[in-house]
Amino acid sequence: MPKFADVNFQHFMMIDASSPLSVSAGILGNDGKSWAAFAEEQSAALEGVFSAAGKICATAFPQGGVPAGFLFCEGPGSILGERIAAAAIRAWIALDNSAGVPPRRVFSFQSLQLAAHLILRAFPQEKNFYVAAESRMNCQNFLSVRDGVPAENFEEIKNADSKNFAEEKIFLLPHKRALPKYFENATPCPLAEVLKNDPAIFADVPALLRECGNEPDAANTSSADSYARWTPQRHRKNVPAQ
Repeated sequence: MPKFADVNFQHFMMIDASSPLSVSAGILGNDGKSWAAFAEEQSAALEGVFSAAGKICATAFPQGGVPAGFLFCEGPGSILGERIAAAAIRAWIALDNSAGVPPRRVFSFQSLQLAAHLILRAFPQEKNFYVAAESRMNCQNFLSVRDGVPAENFEEIKNADSKNFAEEKIFLLPHKRALPKYFENATPCPLAEVLKNDPAIFADVPALLRECGNEPDAANTSSADSYARWTPQRHRKNVPAQ
C-alpha cells in the first residue's frame, strides 16, 4: 500500500491532457471523493489545459482559493498534451517557491491503469479484457486485465499485430487516427465521462498514484532508438543513401 494511502485529496486538482481529442480537469471536494467542479474541453491541449483549469477554479473557489495539490495524468497518450499539463503544474510550483509557499504535492497516474480500474468498478462482471489507446503512427498501447487484475505495465503493439486480439474483449479510449480493422467490435470507453461519474477512484485505489515531487512529465512509451530517423539523403535527388 502506498505511503500516501491516508492522504485526503480535498481540493486537489486533476488534469488529464492525454486524450488526442480533449482535456479534462476536476477539483475534488471537501471529502476528497466527490467533484467540487469538473470540466472537459473539446480542444487542443495548449488552450484546453488552461481553459479547463480556469473554469473549475472559478466554480470550486468562487470566493478565491487555490488547489491543495495536483493529480496529473502522465499518459500514455498525447505526449504534447501531457507535457503542456506538466509544464503548467511546474509553473505553479515555481510560483509557490518564489513566494515562499510550501510546495503543493503532485501525484501522477496512468491513463490505461485508471481506465482499467474504472471499468472494473463500473462493470464488475468484466474480469478479462484489454484497454487500448492510440500510440504513435500505426501503433496502439495495450493494457491487459486478467481475473480482475490489471497488468503492472502496458505494452505497445503494431496495428498489423492487432489481429492477434480479434477475439478479445477490448475497451477503446477516444482516438483520432483510423483504427485497425480488428478493432471493429471494440467497446468505446469515454474516459473523461466515466471518471466524472467516479471521482472516488483516487481515494479508493491509491495504488493508481505515485508521488512525483516537482517533476511531473509524460510517460514515454518507446525508446528514442525505436523511432524512424529523418535523414537529408532521402529528400535529395541523385544523392546515394548511406
